[in-house]
Amino acid sequence: MENTLNDHLRQVLRMNRQQARHAGNPIASFFLMVALLLFAAPVLHAESADSLIDQGILKAGRGDFRGAIDDFSHAIRLNPSSSDAYYNRGLARGSTGDMKGAIADYTRCVRLDPRSFSAYNNRGFSLAALGRYADAVADMSRAIAIKPDMAQFYNNRGTIRTSMKQYALAIADFTRAIELDPLLAGAYNNRGLARNLCGDLTGAVPDYLKAVSIDPRYKVAWYNLGNARVALGEAKAAIEDYSKALVLDPDMLVARNNRAFAKLSLGDYAGALEDLNRVVQAAPRSASVWYNRGVARKLAGDRKGAIEDLRWASALGDSLAARVLRELTSHDKESP
Repeated sequence: MENTLNDHLRQVLRMNRQQARHAGNPIASFFLMVALLLFAAPVLHAESADSLIDQGILKAGRGDFRGAIDDFSHAIRLNPSSSDAYYNRGLARGSTGDMKGAIADYTRCVRLDPRSFSAYNNRGFSLAALGRYADAVADMSRAIAIKPDMAQFYNNRGTIRTSMKQYALAIADFTRAIELDPLLAGAYNNRGLARNLCGDLTGAVPDYLKAVSIDPRYKVAWYNLGNARVALGEAKAAIEDYSKALVLDPDMLVARNNRAFAKLSLGDYAGALEDLNRVVQAAPRSASVWYNRGVARKLAGDRKGAIEDLRWASALGDSLAARVLRELTSHDKESP
């Protein structure tokens, strides 16, 4: 009976890995594998290729990517034709930042299993991380050709096309993703960003609003909405949007910085400087944060404080700060 049970569990795990590798959302699939394997892994024999893959998946789920890579590599030595082992090692290598290694593993995976659309999708992201956008789009398109009803793949391809400044094509991809999954908040946010970048601010705002209505904890969408509203001259609404992003992530410095300048546009110098003080404290080695606070102090009438901040920014290599500093101090040199 025990052998029969073990055989059954191995079959479940094998089927689960196969389904996950052909699933539309690699991240969701990965955690599904981990959840199922927690119950089954202890009864497997340690030296089989399948059990090593299962063991590696568990390690990756705990964040031990190096240990997972070792297990997947061992599995490959035992069974060089295992597409599962290459696929999972590609995931683990990508998680450590080894994009070239991940690409090599995904390539071996699709050679062994040409229908592995998740491997094409993941290889596309790895290629994009190396700046190989055209190759990345080609891989995303291969994934879509195999699984044309997967909304996330269109969203992913649209993201790459946005990076390529192919905004019309990106918008078409995000729109298709939304048609397939009307609750895919990321597609609304991404379409809003593509519209924003091509100058369609009035079209971007409803997309951002839809994203945060689906997922009120979507801090990036709140931030993007704030940026669009600033560009439209709606500073008060932008401040509210940045504030919502900061409630979700108080350490989101870009939101705090941009909220400060929205406050400046409304004449709220104290509020702006309160935000910029927090930014300077968090990133004291950044020339731009000193420059920004220097500008805010100048606008608030604090000439001495502005000069101090601009000197710091200039010392950290900000050439624009050096120029503004010269303009501020030229009067002192001209005075008798």
